[in-house]
Amino acid sequence: MAKLRKLVTYTDYRWEETEDLTPEQIEKWKSGDEDLQEEVLDEVEFELARDKCLEDSEYPELIEDEDGE
Repeated sequence: MAKLRKLVTYTDYRWEETEDLTPEQIEKWKSGDEDLQEEVLDEVEFELARDKCLEDSEYPELIEDEDGE
């Protein structure tokens, strides 16, 4: 017996956003200071805003049993 096999690759891209930042958080972020930016990241939560799934597949290949059937 024989069968067909193909490799399928799924890639999921996710965009996550926070709620509106406070003026203080915006000021910390714009400062460019990584320690202050880390403080902002510790204070907020990211939620899924949108996503996109991409699919790619190879052309099927024939898989034969060892006995050649």
